[in-house]
Amino acid sequence: MTKLCKKMKKKMLVLMAALLIMASVPGIVHATSKTVYYKGSRVYWDYGRTWGVYSYSEVQTHRFDHSATANATFSGWKRPGVLARASQYVGFGTARAYWDCR
Repeated sequence: MTKLCKKMKKKMLVLMAALLIMASVPGIVHATSKTVYYKGSRVYWDYGRTWGVYSYSEVQTHRFDHSATANATFSGWKRPGVLARASQYVGFGTARAYWDCR
């Protein structure tokens, strides 16, 4: 192999390794799980970011109809025991998550 080919091969390997590392970093999920209360009953609420650019909100309770909202995306009302999930692309903007019960 020529010297030029070896240099090019080495640069390609370094570039591929850098791309692989950069691709895995957004995969780190920033999430928070909380137990919140509605009319004295526990409600499971999980919210955060996925892939660094999606906002999400998940809500579940076994007593009330419930919903999740991620920024402007509404999950719709779910029956007791059914997971309500909303997710929206926000890029590097602010991720907002909400829950509601009725």
